[in-house]
Amino acid sequence: MNSIIGFMLESAAVNSIPIFFAAGIIALIGGPLLKKAGIGTYVRGLIYSVIGVSAGVWSYTVFDIPGRGIELLEFAALTVGMLLYSLVIIMPIVAIKNRAKT
Repeated sequence: MNSIIGFMLESAAVNSIPIFFAAGIIALIGGPLLKKAGIGTYVRGLIYSVIGVSAGVWSYTVFDIPGRGIELLEFAALTVGMLLYSLVIIMPIVAIKNRAKT
């Protein structure tokens, strides 16, 4: 169990740059559109996090494990770990930024 948690934390930390880069780009481009569409603050944060996690998983498969496919358990652990990691960081940023603008 400790090795799975360690794997989740390590892979999320190592792939932080693609996670937050993709989430930031989507927030800059799509944020105003989502806000005009009436999407709530926390749903927008979740959308940014999901986009970031998809970029992190892509980065992991391309750079960390080239030449082999990703297994289901490995994919599930990566997704859960990266989603929790990005939610912990992205949600407060979105909430504080929303409060500062209102």
